[in-house]
Amino acid sequence: MNPLMKRKSKLRQLRRANEAFRIPPVEFPDKNKLLEKIAQNQEAMLSKPQSPGNEIRYGVPENVARGMAAIATNAWKAKMKMVDGASGEVREEMKRVFRHIEAIFGSFQEIGLEIKDHTEDPFDYGLPLKVITTQRIPGITKDRVLETIKPTIYWQKQILQMGEVVVATPAVANEHLNPERASDPTAGGTL
Repeated sequence: MNPLMKRKSKLRQLRRANEAFRIPPVEFPDKNKLLEKIAQNQEAMLSKPQSPGNEIRYGVPENVARGMAAIATNAWKAKMKMVDGASGEVREEMKRVFRHIEAIFGSFQEIGLEIKDHTEDPFDYGLPLKVITTQRIPGITKDRVLETIKPTIYWQKQILQMGEVVVATPAVANEHLNPERASDPTAGGTL
């Protein structure tokens, strides 16, 4: 702003604005002091050890994130097919290959990729899961995940892929009285 404009602005404020409402003149900091302060802050930030709450997070393109989720999902599916469902043990013919799948999961862990299988977990409709279907099962008292179709994939504590599950719900005691309600998966356990 040139000096003439400054004078006009000052005169306008004196003439029109009440003294209590006048805007004080702006004082800019010294450029060298400001740059020195910024350099000090950067040095202080770099010298501090990183605590778990201040982790460095990295962004990746969307196609890379989708690729990471697809690789993790397929590795998880391969691992599930190698394990005997009844005993939970690795099938004899898969033991040699299973070591390599475990190594893949170790690598996932090193890069911060977490694969969450929700099978047998308690279920709540507020969880970030896509329910594919529900099945009424007698003898249970609370909803739980019966089967995981796709695991939830987390990277840097953010969801890359939402899990898809089958939910077991308690069978209603009076289903025999109202067969239409028993076949309706959207009907809750209360009347």
